[in-house]
Amino acid sequence: GKQTVRFCGVDLRSVHPALSIEKEYPPGMPDRDVYTIAGTDGETVVGYAVTQGEYKVNVNIAARRREDGWRIRALLAAWAAASGRSTGELEPTHWPGIAYDAIVKSIGAPEFVFGFAKEEVIFLLPRPLAHDLAYTSATGQGRATLSIGGSAECRPTVAQTLAAARDGVAWTLDGREMLHVNGAFSAGQKLAVDFATGAVTLDGTHIENRLNVDRSSFVPGFTPGVHTLASGDGGSLTARWRCEWV
Repeated sequence: GKQTVRFCGVDLRSVHPALSIEKEYPPGMPDRDVYTIAGTDGETVVGYAVTQGEYKVNVNIAARRREDGWRIRALLAAWAAASGRSTGELEPTHWPGIAYDAIVKSIGAPEFVFGFAKEEVIFLLPRPLAHDLAYTSATGQGRATLSIGGSAECRPTVAQTLAAARDGVAWTLDGREMLHVNGAFSAGQKLAVDFATGAVTLDGTHIENRLNVDRSSFVPGFTPGVHTLASGDGGSLTARWRCEWV
């Protein structure tokens, strides 16, 4: 049958046959906290942060008796809380193959009307952009061509196995330097950067203290379109990402 909303891989309708979706309310464009500094000529924008959003799901419970409604509501609550203390993948009905990182925020008290109970389940989205469930990757020797889809900037993980011993490694995106790591590197070492978390590792050990912050950016511009990622080292370079959607 047709997909309904899924959370942590579980289709809501599989939880109990009396449950059905009345309506879903995905977030609109993410709100922003815009940072400005005051000047003599008004304020200048210096940056922004995407603020959290919500995804609301209105659920019907077909139950003739209230005690059945409350029992089924408990199953619904267990489904919504399946991700525990962290987020889980929330897949909308209308958008197969796409998910939001979500965690349950609230489940209202059921309203009983003519053998039906209505429930509003609200999920909190710490970052209210949807992403592909599938990963895309690009690889090459010393450079890779990234064909990025979606409608928002993605945040890939990039890894390189160094071809030669060198002092310092720099990566560029479309010819502009966006990452520079100081210090000695040996041939065969693996440098990896996660642009979502800011983690920089060498052979699995964190080396964020070796990052040249003046010459590095964690929002370097992985926007939809075709981009060239290149390194000062000719070793194998791989980028892996999930397209993101506003």
